[in-house]
Amino acid sequence: MLLVNMWAIQNDPKIWDDATEFKPERFGDFEGVRDGFKVMPFGSGRRSCPGEGLAMRMVGLTLASLLQCFEWGRVSKEMVDMTEGTGLTMPKAQPLLAKCHPRPSMVDLLSRI
Repeated sequence: MLLVNMWAIQNDPKIWDDATEFKPERFGDFEGVRDGFKVMPFGSGRRSCPGEGLAMRMVGLTLASLLQCFEWGRVSKEMVDMTEGTGLTMPKAQPLLAKCHPRPSMVDLLSRI
C-alpha cells in the first residue's frame, strides 16, 4: 500500500512561494485539471474519486446560491482570525462567525421552500 503525504506536497517550499502562508489565490491559476499534480483533493489515477466532476459543479452552484440569496457580514468589527488549529482537516483555531439575512428580492422565494 502506498500513502501519499498531501500535506507535505501542498506545503513544500520548493513548489510554493511562502508555503506556510494562507494564500488561496495560488490555487486559481492552474492551466489543466491535473496541473503538475500540485493539488489533488480528489486523488489521482485509477482510484480517484468518481464524483469529482459532480462535486466541483455542486460547490460552485451552492456558493453562488448562498451569495445570490443572502447578504453576509461579520458578527464583530475585528478582522477574521486565520490561525490554524490542530486536527486532520486543519480546522480554524477560532471558528468563523458570520451573519446573514435574506436579500429583499429573495424573501418570497425562500419562504416557498
